[in-house]
Amino acid sequence: MLVVKSMPDEVVIIETAFHPLKWSSFIARGLIALIIGILVLIWTGVAVEVVASLIGLLIMIAAILTLILALKSPAGAPGSLVLLVVGILGLLVGIAAILHPWIAAAGITVIIAFLMLFFGFIDLSLAIFHPEFTTHRLLLGFSGALSVILGGIFLFLPAFGALVLVTVYLGIFAIIYGILSIVIGITVKGENKKVTAG
Repeated sequence: MLVVKSMPDEVVIIETAFHPLKWSSFIARGLIALIIGILVLIWTGVAVEVVASLIGLLIMIAAILTLILALKSPAGAPGSLVLLVVGILGLLVGIAAILHPWIAAAGITVIIAFLMLFFGFIDLSLAIFHPEFTTHRLLLGFSGALSVILGGIFLFLPAFGALVLVTVYLGIFAIIYGILSIVIGITVKGENKKVTAG
């Protein structure tokens, strides 16, 4: 690769090495994502337990850090008691999530269901009562209705909701991401060959 630099009196041409993108890294991460996605679809129940346990572990880590912060605070410092209580509660929630991952998954799904219902009703109200705020009234109404329906299903059937969420957001997304990464890797390999030949 040639880089041309203009100097006051002369033009200096500096030759630098070309470092193409590593196409193999795209292929590798694509294959890993593809394998993970397929395994999630095959063993969705196990995937739900793993995800819930990982969330429980993250909560425990955050709780331990909160407890350390609370214990290091000076005696009588404002907020130290709150940090201590939050840390203890977080530790208990994290342990419960690891010991009972399906209950944790159901709890997380219920929280997601409430959020879906909340935003779904907002979209529906905008589509019905405030059409002046959007030029896509039908799409907004459809997305709001879908969000409310799914939110209701997840709220009353949280275990089923957890399975659906993990299948869609982890399994299917991982497969799509894997396929796209492999396609990118093949494309980059072809481009690198063209650059090398040139």
